[in-house]
Amino acid sequence: MNTTPRIAIIGGGPGGLTLARILQANGIDAVVYERESAGAAHGQGGALDLHPEYGLHALREAGLENDFWAQARPRGLDMKILGKDATVHPQDVTPEGDTGRPEIDRHALRAMLLDGLAPGSVRWGHSLATVTALGGGRHELHFEGGAVESCDLLVGADGIWSRVRPTLTEAEPVYAGISCIEIGVPEAHRTQPALAAVVGGGNMFAFQEDKGMMAQRAADGRLRIHIAFRVPEDWLTTNGIPYDRPERARAAILEHFTDWAPQLTDLVRHCDDTMVPRRLYGLPTGTSWPTTPGRTLIGDAAHGMVSFCWGVNLAMRDAADLARAVIGAGDDLTAAIAGYEKTMRERAAAMAKELEEIPDEGTDPHGVRNLSDFFRRMAAHGRRASRPVSSAERSLPPVVADRPARIDLNLLVPLSALLSERSVTRAAERVSVSQPAMSTALAKLRRHYNDPLLVRAGRAMVLTPLAESLVDPVKVLLGGMYGVLDRTEEFDPASSTRAFNLVADDYVAIVMLRPLLSELSEVAPDVRVSVTGVHTGMFDRLRRGQSDLLIWPPNVPAGELTSFSRGDLPPDEMVAVVDGDHPDVGPSLSRKELAELPGIGIGSQAMPMAELTFGEGGLSGRTVAMSDTFVGAACLVSGTRMVAVIPRRLFERLGHAMGLRAVPLEPVGELTEAMYWDPRHTADPAHRWLRERIQEMAARL
Repeated sequence: MNTTPRIAIIGGGPGGLTLARILQANGIDAVVYERESAGAAHGQGGALDLHPEYGLHALREAGLENDFWAQARPRGLDMKILGKDATVHPQDVTPEGDTGRPEIDRHALRAMLLDGLAPGSVRWGHSLATVTALGGGRHELHFEGGAVESCDLLVGADGIWSRVRPTLTEAEPVYAGISCIEIGVPEAHRTQPALAAVVGGGNMFAFQEDKGMMAQRAADGRLRIHIAFRVPEDWLTTNGIPYDRPERARAAILEHFTDWAPQLTDLVRHCDDTMVPRRLYGLPTGTSWPTTPGRTLIGDAAHGMVSFCWGVNLAMRDAADLARAVIGAGDDLTAAIAGYEKTMRERAAAMAKELEEIPDEGTDPHGVRNLSDFFRRMAAHGRRASRPVSSAERSLPPVVADRPARIDLNLLVPLSALLSERSVTRAAERVSVSQPAMSTALAKLRRHYNDPLLVRAGRAMVLTPLAESLVDPVKVLLGGMYGVLDRTEEFDPASSTRAFNLVADDYVAIVMLRPLLSELSEVAPDVRVSVTGVHTGMFDRLRRGQSDLLIWPPNVPAGELTSFSRGDLPPDEMVAVVDGDHPDVGPSLSRKELAELPGIGIGSQAMPMAELTFGEGGLSGRTVAMSDTFVGAACLVSGTRMVAVIPRRLFERLGHAMGLRAVPLEPVGELTEAMYWDPRHTADPAHRWLRERIQEMAARL
């Protein structure tokens, strides 16, 4: 667009927040107006599954897919379906088609979306009262409490009881024939383990005649339970259940389930005192309105359906589609809105049509496959629930969601990249595939191992214990694979023109590589070796093939090194070096004496080496200066009362010329350097030849 429009989004649910996130990421001003007074002012419901073509698609557009996978539960969709006698159907577990739909708690999804917005983007405590059209698609918004705002595009993302929808259409929500009482059992795995076992790891459904129970386990262990009844609209207020007196309310609810098994009624018997009655509503199928400049709807505000999962998925997909329409609108925002609304209505109509075509299989509880079927059976006069089920899927028996029978070897390379990079984005870059392709591979790996593999710890992604255990076996396996697939002729150093790029500290360059290069000039005259000092980007260069070898102490903390192959070099003794005329240092130094002297630390803030160990402990004491190299530390010591600790072989080459004196440490400390390389180079003859030459040179020193 020639000018950036100001977007006002009414409603701070997943749909509205997703829309704001995508627009802001593309430089378009978007503000969310939420009637609640704070981000966590009310409960956000239980868990839901995001589908690849809907919710997950929207998160990819929003750049939040990695954050989602850090909190998702790949096996959260496991299902248990029971009759009122608590008998379990032999095969009623997650249908095969649902295994790719990971689950997340609603409050976690909302928090993730809120964190992705610019500060101040959500105006809490703003309940829309009236809308005034200003002409040219602009609108003036009046909020309860007196606040007034204006916008170029008004988006109603405020759910089934939208206050924006009445400005576009006279369509009103219709009671779906179902009323629920929501209850819960906190920390059921600890307080009621028998109930937790009945529900299982995902969802449990029990349905008979005109009532049923649906229980779902949240990430915090709470069981969220919906007691559903097919009843008239006023039933919740006329049934005599005193919701504000929990003990009596539990007894009143149980009177409706006197012939149900105690394993199920215990869900009511042991619930806490929080009870929330609610009716389920939906919009009439085919709800529509003429395209109106500067005004539109997404999610339940546009096509509300009786659903616990599909509503969020559709709202987020609507948000992604509308955002892309606005971003590409050019000078005609109204045409962009019209295009979005056409696609949105077609999608909602197709879903409603398919839901209406699902045959009613009566009251058999084992005909229920998922949450959608549960509420479809409960719904009155054609109001169907959420998920469309194809005729092909209906003919298939439920299948256990478990590891695939066949192993996809194509996942080995993405697995290695993910273990190394600990990031979907960087892993995708490493193996030259798109981020969605890598996300798909991660989803398959999570299902295969039944483990998230990567989880968020603060702002970083870390490996799970299972993933950590895979690092070394995957390195060995890939190294062997490349050895089989990359068979070449033996390396001939005398005729080779190979160029090697090495990263090493100054000790390695002076003590090991200088004599090595002298030797190579005789046996491999046209082989070129370049040496770069240690730097912050050296790990990335090694992963991307821009460096062949990194020579670095293995006892320096660097979690990124675990993904590389490694070969240790012979150790060198560490000695203290002081000025030759230092009056306070004798022929040796104990650890305590060393700590009392002003010292030069090795390393920098970006590349710390301060945790080099000596014997059983570490170097600590009065560090008064820092040097990023051993040679630099030795130079700073000359002519002062300070001390540094460097490798003995380095001192033997430079120390006397600097007027320094070497002082043995008690106990003796050692420095071990190690070669690191990408596993794909393990079997490369030229690479192996260079590693062997370095190993031989280090052994001769």
